[in-house]
Amino acid sequence: MSQPTEREDGLTFDADSVLGRVRELYHIPAVALLLAFMLWNRVKTWENFSSNGEFLFRGNDAWYHLRQTSYTVQNFPFTMPFDPWTNFPTGTASGQFGTLFDQLVALGALVLGLFMPQDQATTMALLFAPAVLGTLVAIPAYFIARRFGGKLGGVIAVLVLALTPGAFLFRSLVGFSDHHIAEVLFQVLAVLGVMVAVSVAQRDLPVYEQFRAREWGTLRSTVVYSVLAGVALGLYVWVWPPAVFFVSVLGLFFLVHAVFVFLKGHSPEHVAIAGIVMSLVAALLSAVKVSEFAFSASDFSLLQPVAFLGLAVGLAAIVGLSRAVEGRSDASTVFPGAIVGAIALVALVAWLAVPDTFGYFVDQFLRVYGLDANAQVRTVNEARPIPLEQAGEFFAARYGFTFFVAVVVAVGALALYLLDDDPRGEVLLLVTWFVLMVLATLTQNRFEYYLAVPVATLTALGVGVVATRLQSSTGTGDGISAAQVMVVFTVVLVVVAPFVAVSGPLTEGIPLQSAQSAQSNGPGEVTQWDGSLEWLANSTPDEGQYGTENADNAPMEYYGTFERTADYEYGPGTYGVMSWWDYGHFITVEGDRIPNANPFQQGSNEAANFLLAQNESAATDVLTTDGDGDGEGGRYVMIDWKLADPRSQKYTAPTAFGDHGISASGPGENALIETLTYQQYFQGTQPQPQVYIRNQAHYDSMRTRLYQFHGSAASPRTNGQVVVVDWQREAFTVNGQQTQPYPQNASIKRFPTMADAQEYVETDTTAQIGGLQGVPTEYVPALEQYRLVHASEEANQVGPWVKTFERVDGATIEGTGPANATVTASVQMRIPTQNGTQFERFTYYQQVQTGEDGSFTMTVPYSTTGYDEFGPENGHTNVSVRSTGQYRLSAVTQGEDLSRTIYGANATVTEGQVLGEDDAATQVTLEEERTVQAGGNQSGNGTNVTASPDGGNETTGDSASNDTNASGNGTNTSGNGSANASTLAAPETVVARVA
Repeated sequence: MSQPTEREDGLTFDADSVLGRVRELYHIPAVALLLAFMLWNRVKTWENFSSNGEFLFRGNDAWYHLRQTSYTVQNFPFTMPFDPWTNFPTGTASGQFGTLFDQLVALGALVLGLFMPQDQATTMALLFAPAVLGTLVAIPAYFIARRFGGKLGGVIAVLVLALTPGAFLFRSLVGFSDHHIAEVLFQVLAVLGVMVAVSVAQRDLPVYEQFRAREWGTLRSTVVYSVLAGVALGLYVWVWPPAVFFVSVLGLFFLVHAVFVFLKGHSPEHVAIAGIVMSLVAALLSAVKVSEFAFSASDFSLLQPVAFLGLAVGLAAIVGLSRAVEGRSDASTVFPGAIVGAIALVALVAWLAVPDTFGYFVDQFLRVYGLDANAQVRTVNEARPIPLEQAGEFFAARYGFTFFVAVVVAVGALALYLLDDDPRGEVLLLVTWFVLMVLATLTQNRFEYYLAVPVATLTALGVGVVATRLQSSTGTGDGISAAQVMVVFTVVLVVVAPFVAVSGPLTEGIPLQSAQSAQSNGPGEVTQWDGSLEWLANSTPDEGQYGTENADNAPMEYYGTFERTADYEYGPGTYGVMSWWDYGHFITVEGDRIPNANPFQQGSNEAANFLLAQNESAATDVLTTDGDGDGEGGRYVMIDWKLADPRSQKYTAPTAFGDHGISASGPGENALIETLTYQQYFQGTQPQPQVYIRNQAHYDSMRTRLYQFHGSAASPRTNGQVVVVDWQREAFTVNGQQTQPYPQNASIKRFPTMADAQEYVETDTTAQIGGLQGVPTEYVPALEQYRLVHASEEANQVGPWVKTFERVDGATIEGTGPANATVTASVQMRIPTQNGTQFERFTYYQQVQTGEDGSFTMTVPYSTTGYDEFGPENGHTNVSVRSTGQYRLSAVTQGEDLSRTIYGANATVTEGQVLGEDDAATQVTLEEERTVQAGGNQSGNGTNVTASPDGGNETTGDSASNDTNASGNGTNTSGNGSANASTLAAPETVVARVA
C-alpha cells in the first residue's frame, strides 16, 4: 500500500486519496470535453451559411421554422394558428410547426435580441439551435447509460454520440434548423423519465389500496417520478405531434413486462401504476394542445390524448386481470392468453364497427414499422425504407462496430431479463426501444437519428459489464491491474476505431468521420434558388396587389394573425405561385409569395397535375382554381432543371401524385420515358452510358413545354431534317445474372421529310422519331398564355437552375394571308445572365391555319414593346426576358409547278396587350415577298424568312432555315448520318431547332 509523502511545506500527498478522487470525478471533465467537441464539430461551419449579408438554412422545413419562430418572437409565447401564406388557395394550419421547438428557439431569440437587432437574433438563434440541442442530447443519454454501465458507461455513451457520423450528427449540424434533433432530445428525456419512474415503482411496490387509504408518504416517490415522466412524454408530443407513435414503444414494453413479471410470481400492478399515472399526465398535456377534433398524427388532434388514455386503460385492465386470476392454478396460462384474446377481440370489433378508424391506425403503424412505403412516400428522401439486404451495410457505415455490439448486448440483456427472478423493467424498456427504433429506421431512414442513443446506451452497457467483471475479478479490493486496464482500453478502442476515417488530412490530427462529415455542411439547394426568389420578391407585385385595379390595395399582412379555417378566402389581387412541393417554403419565406404546394405535401396532387398536364387548358384549369375567394388564381410557375430532365432523380417524382394518368416509364403512350436505367452496365472494361428515350408524353407535359421550349412550338426537325433515334436491345450478364434487355448502340439518323422518317420507324421496332433532349417525337403546339419572365443566373449543363413563368391573358394578333395556309409567327427573346451583362436567346414560335378567306387569329404570350410601362408599382411584373425585335409572321404556298410563294409581315405586340390591359388586337396583312421556283431560283424582294416548326404539312425541295433561332437550350448538333451515342456526350446534348 502506498505511503503518504512529506512535502517541504508540511503538507502531505496521499496518492490513494488522489486516485480515489480521480476515479470518483473523472467522468465530469471527460463528459465536458466530449460535449465541447460535439458543439464545436456542429457549429464550425456556420460561416458557410452566410451569403450576401444574409444567412441561409439547409433543407426545406428550416425555412418554415424561420417563419414560425419569427411570428412567435412577435407574439410570444403564442404560435401561428393559421397560415394563408402557403397551400394556395386554401391556406393551412400545420401542427408540426409552431410547436414547443419554435417557442424554445423564439425564447432564445428574444434573449439574443437584447444584444443585437431582433431579426438578426431570430435568424442566429434558429441557425445554431440544432447544434445546441444536439449537444444537449448527450446529457440525458449519459444518465440513461450510467444506469446500466456506471460512470464509465455514461462516458462511453457520450463518446459514441460524439463520434457517430450518421443522421444524429447530420440533423444536429448548424443550419439544419428542423425539429428533428429536438425530437431526439425530448424522446431521450421521456425515456429517462419512464426508466426512473419504473425503477422507483419496482422499488416501492405501490398498490391500489394505498391510493384508497391516501398513503401519500409511501406513494410520493412513485407518483412524483411518474408525473415527471408524463410531463416529459407530453413535452415530447408538444415538440412533434407525431411523437404519439412512442405510445407503441411504451405499450409493447408494459405489455411484455407485465406478462413476464406475472409469470415470475410478482404482481404487475406496481409498474402498471407508474404507467397509468404517466399516461394520464401525458394525455392531459396533449389535450391542452388539441386544435383538430379528429384523428391526425401530424397535428394536435384527439389522437394524442386518446392514445395515452388508451394506454392507461389498457394498463388498468391488466392490473384487474392479474388480480382476478391471481392464485389460480392455471394463472400462468390464463393471464397471457386472456391478454392476447382481449387484444384480438378489440381489433376485431374495431375492424367491424369502425373500419375507417381501424384502417387509420393500421396505416399509421405500417408507416412507422411496416418496412415499406408507397410511391408517394418514396419521393421523400428521408422517408424511404432501407432494403433489408442493405441494412447491415447501412448500419455499419453509420455506427461501425457499435451497432453490432448493441445487437449482441441487447440479446444478452434480454436473455438475462428473461432468466431473472425479479426482471428489471428498465432493461426491457431499453431493448424494446432499440428494437422498435431499428424497425422504424428500416421503414423510414429518417428515424436513424432516434437510433443513435439506444445504440450508444447498449454499447455503454456492454463496456460497463466488461469493466465490472474485470474489477470484481481482482477480489482483493486493490483496484484494477494494468492488464485489466489494457483490456478495457482495448474494448473501447475496438468500439471507437471504426469512427476514424480511412483517409483524411493527417496534418489536422486524427481524421474522425464525424468531423469530416460535418466539414461539408452548407445550405445546399437554396443557394441555387436564391437569385430567383430574390427576383420574385422584388419584381412581382405584392400579394393583394396583382393587376392594375388592385395596385393600390394594402398588401396582404405577412405576419398577421389569421383565424383557423378549412378554406381561407383570399382577397382581390392575391395569387399563387406553382412549383413542385419541395420548394414551397422557399417561395413563402425567401420569395414572400404564396406557393400552391409545400413540403407538407399539401397541394402536391395539384402540382403534379399541372406539371404533367398534356395540354394547356388542363394545366390552366389546375392553376386558376381559386376556391371561394376573389384572388387571381395561380399567376407564376417556377420550374427547376431537376423537374425537366430525366437525369435528375426528382424527374419521376410527380408521377407518384395526382390523377394525370402519366407513368414514369414505359413502353406506352402515357409513359414519359421508354427506358430509364439507373444502373451502369459494363461491356468489357468500358462503362456504357445510361440511355433515356423520351416519349411524346414527356414533350407534351407542361414542365417540358415551359422549361425546355419556353412555351414555343417544337417539332422533330433539326436543321431542316427529321431526327430519328435508332438503337439495339441487348442483355448483359452482371455478377452471373442476366439483366433486362437494355438499349445499346444508340445512333442518330436524319431524314429530309417526315414521311421518310415514319417509313423507317415502321420497319424498325427499336427506332423512334425524336426522343432526345429538345427533339419531340411529334409536333408540339405553342402555349398561348405562359411566358418566361426570369431565368436564374445559377446554372448547370442543362441550363438555368430555375426558370420562372407568368400566366398572362395573351395578346391577339389578327390578320389575313393566303387561304388555307400555315402562318408561323416568331419572335426572338433575350434572357439576361451574369448580372444582366450577357444574354442568351431563344425564339418563340406559334402556328395557325388561315381560313378559306385567308383570315387568321392567334394569341401570343410575349410582348415586343412597352415593358417600362408596367411593373410591381402598378400591379404587374418587371420582366427580365424581353424581345430583341418585332414578331415575324410568314406563310408559304406551293403552286402546281412546285414553286413556293412566301408571304410575310412584321407585328408589334405591346406589354399592355399581353397583360389584358389593352384589349385591342394587332392587325397584320401578309404580303407576297418572294417566289422560289422548283429549280431553286427565286424572285421577289429577298426578305429573309424565319424558320418555322413543322406542323405536319410537308413541303418538298430545300427547306428555308435560319440557324440563329433555336427553341430550348444547349448546343445543337448538325450533319447527316448517324453517330454512336457513346461519342455524342450522350444524346442528352442534342437540342431541337424548329425548322
